[in-house]
Amino acid sequence: MKKVLLTLAGVLLVGSCAVALAQSAAPSRPGAASAQSSAIPLPANANVVGSGPIVMPPVPGPASGPARPRGDFTIHGRHLVYVTLPGSLERPMFPNGSGIVVLDADNNYAFVKRIHLWDYSGSMAPEDISGVAASPATNMLYLTARGRMGALDLATDKTVWTTTLDGKCCERPQVSADGKTLVVGSNLQDYWYKLDARTGKLLMIFHAPGSMGAHNLNLSADGKRAFMSPNGKLLQIADTETGKIVQKIQFPENVRVQALNKDSSKIYVNQNNFLGYMVADTKTGKILQTVEVTSVDWRSVWNRTPRPRVPHGCPSHGIALTPDGKEVWVADALFHKIHIFSNTDNPKEIASIDTPDDVFWIMFGIDGKLVYASSGDVIDVATRKIVGVTKSEWGTKMFSEKELDMTFIDGRLQRVSNQFGNEYGDFVTAEKLGVGPHMPVMTEPAYPIATPTGPDPNQGMKQASAQ
Repeated sequence: MKKVLLTLAGVLLVGSCAVALAQSAAPSRPGAASAQSSAIPLPANANVVGSGPIVMPPVPGPASGPARPRGDFTIHGRHLVYVTLPGSLERPMFPNGSGIVVLDADNNYAFVKRIHLWDYSGSMAPEDISGVAASPATNMLYLTARGRMGALDLATDKTVWTTTLDGKCCERPQVSADGKTLVVGSNLQDYWYKLDARTGKLLMIFHAPGSMGAHNLNLSADGKRAFMSPNGKLLQIADTETGKIVQKIQFPENVRVQALNKDSSKIYVNQNNFLGYMVADTKTGKILQTVEVTSVDWRSVWNRTPRPRVPHGCPSHGIALTPDGKEVWVADALFHKIHIFSNTDNPKEIASIDTPDDVFWIMFGIDGKLVYASSGDVIDVATRKIVGVTKSEWGTKMFSEKELDMTFIDGRLQRVSNQFGNEYGDFVTAEKLGVGPHMPVMTEPAYPIATPTGPDPNQGMKQASAQ
């Protein structure tokens, strides 16, 4: 018996030594303090669907920022894209339904939820969404349709107010630089409204005789000037405090989409019957540049008889400036492309992007690294490659010319993209560039984070203390 026990002890000792030697020879865990080699080899099935590669977590570094309260497992920050539907007159409205579809920008644009600001009966077609904007100062999203305008509380997704104004509203809205007021176009009339952003109350009307067909609206980074363009040839600029017209710019063709440079001294516009853009001086009202796309023979296509049916009735309906001001991106509805020009005194086409579907609007994300095209494609600005697609909860591709890229902390809006492709970008970027004031942001958390479903039997209970 004693001999057997000694034999077993010897076996255990040899096995322990072998394991120790194997462990010392094996690669260290990536990120460990004594790491000397590469990552742990992947198993044979690592790339099989349903398995995926094994990724070792990094070693926690020193704590930064305020400590998370014990028991707090909440995800406080969100990066979301709000896509409004039906978001284009040029697309069938029924395949994707109506409302606002929220997508998770940090999770491959996964579906989050659908919000209905207005409820339409099944027997009626919903109104086309004509514009969208949001204000960190009020924590509200503003939605316009051809017939009404409404405000949505972003902490609760509940309607705060809705208005039809004089029965002739509404076109694209814009939020003032301090977040307290809104400017919004009438529905193809010759005036624009100024509203209180919190209550929706009418404050003033900007009249623009000669500019019938109110359509697009832009604001300077400091919020002091409103650039009011009809679906017509006369663009007018108003002082947002007085409502008075301070400048007029006459274009040869109807003005379509517009964008502003950093200090709003230049305006870039698409025109009817033209593939390209024009640049005008907003102080003098003079046209400075006419830039035509020459990489494709668009004129032979456009001038056919009968003329081809092109959405929005113009070859180019979409323009945006990169945040560094070096490039101008122009939509091409004839050849399914985005043309990219150098933004210089002598602009040249430097690249083009083929898109799976027509692009009628171009919006830069809040950090300027991504473009959200109305075709539902998400494009990486640096590589000029399509890196994502916006899809509904049913997996259908969404086409919208009215969407926003937004970030939140505890239900409070922090940053929001501008629906127009202005060089000064969002409120935060404009402030950093020195062309816009500080946009106030709500700081207190927006609780409760879930809608109550009934009375709380323990309401008013004091917090129990840990033992």
